[in-house]
Amino acid sequence: MAKGISERTPQIIAAEINSIKDQTGRMLLYSSVEIGRRLTEAKSMVNHGEWGKWLENSVSYSQSTANKLMRLFEEYEAKLTAGQDSSNSESIPNLSYTQAIILLGIPEEERESFMAEHDVASMSTRELKQAVQERDQALNEKAELQNTLTANQGAVTEITYERDELRKQASGLQAAIHTKELTIKTLQEKLDSAKEGEASAGKIAALEKDIKATRIKLSANKVSFLYNNIAKEFEELLKELTKLAPADPEAHEKYKSEVSGFIGKIAERL
Repeated sequence: MAKGISERTPQIIAAEINSIKDQTGRMLLYSSVEIGRRLTEAKSMVNHGEWGKWLENSVSYSQSTANKLMRLFEEYEAKLTAGQDSSNSESIPNLSYTQAIILLGIPEEERESFMAEHDVASMSTRELKQAVQERDQALNEKAELQNTLTANQGAVTEITYERDELRKQASGLQAAIHTKELTIKTLQEKLDSAKEGEASAGKIAALEKDIKATRIKLSANKVSFLYNNIAKEFEELLKELTKLAPADPEAHEKYKSEVSGFIGKIAERL
């Protein structure tokens, strides 16, 4: 007898304890699912508004506990077979009660693949909680990335629209410039012919006046177009500087100073 006792080690005892804990956990899960089955049945019979009172008086459960048990039945009932008892758990998920509760945090359609991927049955409670948390974190990061991509796509669409509008404006300006340049050329040819011929001084003066007016309009169109572009870009620059301030104060101050200096130089040249 002494020899048998001496052969036992803390590791062997720990293995036995963990084995008993696993069996107890699986038995508890089966029992909880069966209680959830009966709670679901009873709830369909109890009059509306009396469910909480029935739980308290009849089975000493809070509604939150009852909801958890009914949820276990709803989620894991399909794994049970008719007539099964707690000693036969072949069709119950190879899980403990605690593992089953933790896995309720994963949608049913994803739970089986998650269990297969992580070998849940052999994981400790702490390891399983961490794995579920890591999954949730990965999903959140994916959702945040998708939101960022969507927002960026919106920004790209807006920028593309603005670019196309600028191209249209530029195309319109180029057409206007080309038209006015042709007009100036035509007027200049008429002026040259008038000077070479016997045109009156009044006609020559009128042609020179038309040429001057057309050149002024051409210059005004160019200034207007360039000013509008500068004003729009400057507003965009101010928006980006505002965004940069909380994220990188040092860079914000650097570019703010450079922009202020640039504006000063422009003012000096005006």
